[in-house]
Amino acid sequence: MTPQNNQKQLLGIILMVLAVFLFPLKDAIAKMTSGYYSAIVIMWAQMVFTSLFYVPVITIKYGPGILLPRKLFMQILRAILVITGMCMFYWAISLVPLAEATAISFVAPLVITAVSPFMLGEKIGLRRWLAVLAGFIGVLIVLRPEFSGDRLGYMIAFGAGLSIGFFYLFNRLLADAAPPIANLTYSAIIGTILLTPLIFSVWVPPRPEDTLLIIGFVTFAAMGQTCLFSAFIYGEASILAPIVFSQIVGATLFGYLFFGDFPDAVSIAGIAIVIASGIYIAIKETRQ
Repeated sequence: MTPQNNQKQLLGIILMVLAVFLFPLKDAIAKMTSGYYSAIVIMWAQMVFTSLFYVPVITIKYGPGILLPRKLFMQILRAILVITGMCMFYWAISLVPLAEATAISFVAPLVITAVSPFMLGEKIGLRRWLAVLAGFIGVLIVLRPEFSGDRLGYMIAFGAGLSIGFFYLFNRLLADAAPPIANLTYSAIIGTILLTPLIFSVWVPPRPEDTLLIIGFVTFAAMGQTCLFSAFIYGEASILAPIVFSQIVGATLFGYLFFGDFPDAVSIAGIAIVIASGIYIAIKETRQ
């Protein structure tokens, strides 16, 4: 590898590390509002700001024609999956610690591996099936299901992970429909359109004391998305994909700094299993 390529790889790694720490910081800010704003409102704000940010970018880069998506029905289904998953996640972090909700939502890569033979026709070896099984066991360790009301937040986070996992599958199915940044923009635009009619039933007036939190939330969301996409421009997926799982470290850090939440020993063990199985799958999938 040439020195120039080494520099690009390093830049990609730095951008990915920034992204995976900006995302839990954004989530921590959402949690700071103590559930005052509905998850639908939070997601709507993120989608609106993402649309406003990226529509000019893709229009300048690819021309106005890029705003007319191919495979519109599948684009709509994908947008529904991501807004459902993220709304459930924002709902979950209002009920349970940020680190544990983040860890459970990382069931998404396991979902991809588990259903890809049926939806994508991919062949999955025994070792990856065992990694999926281990990951789900790790999630169960964190969940420690008691079938009582106080586990609602964990179940919602698990549902968020499932929805986001199917969103990732649709990303693969639509990979040839448009450039990645255009596909992101389509989801934001469609998500804004779908969520807008729901806003009126859950809208509450923004509190003046939340002004900085709102600005911080949309800013870090946009910065995180930009760093994530830029990382894959400069770095190789096989190197960058496992770094995504350090987002759980960021969630644990910000959860402790802002809310005094720290996972207990059993939860840490479950989170470690989820991380290990996810990293194994990420390495295998990107090398394939």
